[in-house]
Amino acid sequence: MRSKLIVSAVTLMALAVAAPAFADDKAPDQRTSFPMPAATFKQHIDTKEAKMREHAEKRFAQLPADQAKEARAKLDAKIAAMNAEVAKAVADGTVTKDEARAVWAAGGHGKGGGVCDHHRGGEKK
Repeated sequence: MRSKLIVSAVTLMALAVAAPAFADDKAPDQRTSFPMPAATFKQHIDTKEAKMREHAEKRFAQLPADQAKEARAKLDAKIAAMNAEVAKAVADGTVTKDEARAVWAAGGHGKGGGVCDHHRGGEKK
């Protein structure tokens, strides 16, 4: 009986400590909502692109020069495709959810290829 009580207490304490990790830190007015003004969307994409490049360059630094050059070319092609879709999306001044999805699809995100494979249980490249 005493061991069950101790296990229950430890479990509750662990849940209480872990609960804030699952909380959404963004206030409701800071979450992404559509339709979105084009300037806000462009700023959001530029920030994501900068983070993507920063992360990729850290990975490329570990590769041999020829592989790093090839990987940079692939990244540049994906970003160019995304920027082309961004230009289409922001042309009318507002961005809908479907236009935003087209931007992410153009970058290869969620197509089952590239860097994201290992997150879906596939083999890490």
